[in-house]
Amino acid sequence: MADMLFGTLDHMLPIPYPESGMGWDHVRDTEETALLDGGRHVYEAPVPYKKFSLQYKGGTAGLQHIIDTYTGVYGRGPYYALDFNYAGGNQLPTRWASAYMLKEVVGAWCAPLLIPSTAALAGETVSFINIGQFTELGESLILPCVPEKPTYLRVWGSRTGTAAVRVYLRDSSTGEWTAGTDIVPSPTPADSVIISPADATAGKYNAIKLQLFIPTGSTLVLDHLNLMDTSGVTSRKPGLGVGAMKFVTTLSGNIQTKAFDRIGLSLDLVEVE
Repeated sequence: MADMLFGTLDHMLPIPYPESGMGWDHVRDTEETALLDGGRHVYEAPVPYKKFSLQYKGGTAGLQHIIDTYTGVYGRGPYYALDFNYAGGNQLPTRWASAYMLKEVVGAWCAPLLIPSTAALAGETVSFINIGQFTELGESLILPCVPEKPTYLRVWGSRTGTAAVRVYLRDSSTGEWTAGTDIVPSPTPADSVIISPADATAGKYNAIKLQLFIPTGSTLVLDHLNLMDTSGVTSRKPGLGVGAMKFVTTLSGNIQTKAFDRIGLSLDLVEVE
């Protein structure tokens, strides 16, 4: 199996792992304002997003998919990366795994309120309530499926009414999403199998979408979410995953040697969802 898959959802193809490793930063957007009294105010966004720096040296054939993706052969993105070194952990980005961060992601939708939590890795708990002034479907997250692996979602929290984390699967051949399945949060949640290659659906789906679902009169309280390829994990795991990305720099290349068709590539990507 390749080290990584990369591309649009319909063109997730193998790419080699960067020779120098894949450097990444947690990036917080900041804005600096000079004050009239000579002071200075710096606003720091509460939710970080990952930025990746990739360096390659290899043959043209092995790196052509990266070049084609950047130049728009498969569309303008967004793009997804699946690093098998991390796929065995919690595949969710931090802002979804540590659910209280969703307060900042969703804005005012369903009046998010933070509640202190004593649970390990929970930090705080976020509560959403819909009394009728908001749409029932909120923030969503799309992640590629890990090939040949089942996926289990465990959601810590509670609800009133019919609020839930709604789960969709994307059909590999048609690009259509399945009807949503509602996963109910619980203080002691059970595993919910979303997709398993052990049955007739092997290879049928290539992506998972999670969406917050809170109809009028319902409340959704989220503590933590695990999305893993292992069942029975009862502890909260830190989010290691990455959401949809876009290129943020030019794709730079240089010829290493003409005789052996070896080139170097350098590119940066940043999470956008």
